[in-house]
Amino acid sequence: MGAQVQALARRPAATLPEPLRHPAVTILRGDLSSAEAVAATVGGASLVFHLAGCAKPWARDPGEYTRVNVNGTDLVCRAALESGARRLVHTSTNLVEPGDAPGRKPRLTAYQRTKAEAEDRVAGWVARGLHVTIVRPGRVFGPGPLTPANAATQLIDQYRRGLFRFRLADGGARGSWVFVGDVVDGMIAAAERGQPGSAYTLGGENLPVRGFLAAIASVTGRRYRTLPLPVTAARGAAALAEWSARLGATPFITRDWVDLLAQDWPSSSVLATTELGYAPRPLRDALQETIRWLEAGGGTW
Repeated sequence: MGAQVQALARRPAATLPEPLRHPAVTILRGDLSSAEAVAATVGGASLVFHLAGCAKPWARDPGEYTRVNVNGTDLVCRAALESGARRLVHTSTNLVEPGDAPGRKPRLTAYQRTKAEAEDRVAGWVARGLHVTIVRPGRVFGPGPLTPANAATQLIDQYRRGLFRFRLADGGARGSWVFVGDVVDGMIAAAERGQPGSAYTLGGENLPVRGFLAAIASVTGRRYRTLPLPVTAARGAAALAEWSARLGATPFITRDWVDLLAQDWPSSSVLATTELGYAPRPLRDALQETIRWLEAGGGTW
């Protein structure tokens, strides 16, 4: 309580709009690729949270994933060690977990590959004496800018407005849906009680998209029919979207991500529950809070 916070952002106004500014929070303008900007942000901090990442499904320059997710992690860890930070919490993703769910394939997206490599880099910094704890959130949803990294909330918003009419025929492939407030609580707990080098999955309820939509319908009282799109057709649409990039468009999906979404990817948060006291709220409660925020105009952030 009473902590002073410094945050690094490329677009401070988009990160924290003026009405939400807090006197204890200072936002510095800069890029994660700048060692000077990272050092200025981390300098003097006793605790560092590394949340930045390239999480979009497609980048015009594929090297962006490595520069942000891998090299950026190295810069943050180096700055934390050199400034004498007591602890660092590194945000990864549950999509790096190999797991043993039937149907899970070895094919990885650029996002997954670089987030896994970032974890390897973190292990190297732990060996040098930096206290780093890793957290691996699932499919995060809740109040926040409706960017590609907040796709689950975009799905909620589109469904409640009757705009989400097609879904992938994923055969019941599950994802772990988790509320942003629970992830924040888990990250704070990791900072306080997490073990160096340990990775804690911060998940919620394991459901296929169809089950998640049913939960939204139950909360809103609005039930819409969604048509399942075969994986082959979805991959064809993704291929066209990728081709459109040659004309300057931004693909909304790629074939790698279609393959990923068709994989069964449940997660267990048992380690976080046991060691950190992690306790995500019921899905219905989390959806109610998110939908209240959206209906109050939160989606215009």
